[in-house]
Amino acid sequence: MVRVERKTKEVEVVVKLSLEGGEIAIDTGIGFLDHMLTSLAFHSGIGLEVKARGDLHVDEHHTVEDVAIALGRAFRKAIEGKKISRFGSAIVPMDESVAMCGVDVSGRGYFVLEGEFGDAGIRGENVFHFLDTFCRNSGVNVYLQVKGRNEHHKIESAFKALALALRHALREAEDVRSTKGTLD
Repeated sequence: MVRVERKTKEVEVVVKLSLEGGEIAIDTGIGFLDHMLTSLAFHSGIGLEVKARGDLHVDEHHTVEDVAIALGRAFRKAIEGKKISRFGSAIVPMDESVAMCGVDVSGRGYFVLEGEFGDAGIRGENVFHFLDTFCRNSGVNVYLQVKGRNEHHKIESAFKALALALRHALREAEDVRSTKGTLD
């Protein structure tokens, strides 16, 4: 179990993450974000506890950003030295929406989105910011495509597709999956 704490003037976050699974307990103060992180943990098979307190009376942005930073750092620590499959992909339909995701757990975080997120319990721009910030801090390269009409379904299918792609990428491998011999 990896533990990461982040404390700023606006937000306090504690993340506990286990690649081997375990408890899922999410409380960020943002119900929709809690729902998405619960889905991410459940479908990826990761044990995840997140506790965040922030300046939600001002805006959700700081909490979203700091949770993504802490989660990304915890993920990076958890995969350090692990021999993993590295690549994963998934397609997740949800009613009229669909998300397609490919990941490379390479140590070089980058986020590409084809499509867009509208507001759905959280501002769409903050969903993009969460995923981009998670990628930069975790070292995971994510390509994500979303289509659909219902913003809740688009976002939820995106988090589930990311989760399933990570589940595949985190499978144990016999050696480092890089011709360079290292992931970064």
